[in-house]
Amino acid sequence: MSPAVSSASPSSAAVPEGFVLGADLDPAETNIGPFLRRDDDDGVVTGLLVGPQHCNEHGSLHGGVQMALADYTVGSMARFGLPDEATVSVSFSSSFLDAGRLGEWVEGRAEVVRRTGSLAFVQGRLTVDGRPLLVFESVVKRLRPRT
Repeated sequence: MSPAVSSASPSSAAVPEGFVLGADLDPAETNIGPFLRRDDDDGVVTGLLVGPQHCNEHGSLHGGVQMALADYTVGSMARFGLPDEATVSVSFSSSFLDAGRLGEWVEGRAEVVRRTGSLAFVQGRLTVDGRPLLVFESVVKRLRPRT
């Protein structure tokens, strides 16, 4: 895991304790976010502190940023506890329920509904203080090392 977000960062006051930069971020996720994560016994919780670069022309959290965070949440949860595994999205479906705003802390949570030998079926939501912004479901292909 990467080190925790520095308390010297001007925006870190709104980042809940325990969240760190995701060590598994790809270049697109780093550029869009960067997304943070906290691992606990039940899985992964992802997060994003909404900055001006994440907003659309209406001052709301851009839908594409929400979908990217949700996709990161899906992959992180599908790989949770499986350090040698990678995933790629096969399908992704989402519904926007509410708008996120500048300065808000958005959390992503997901659960693996079913895992087969080659696929994982995941569903979840993005929230702000328990208020749902986005619900989503996804199927990811499991990429395991060849033996």
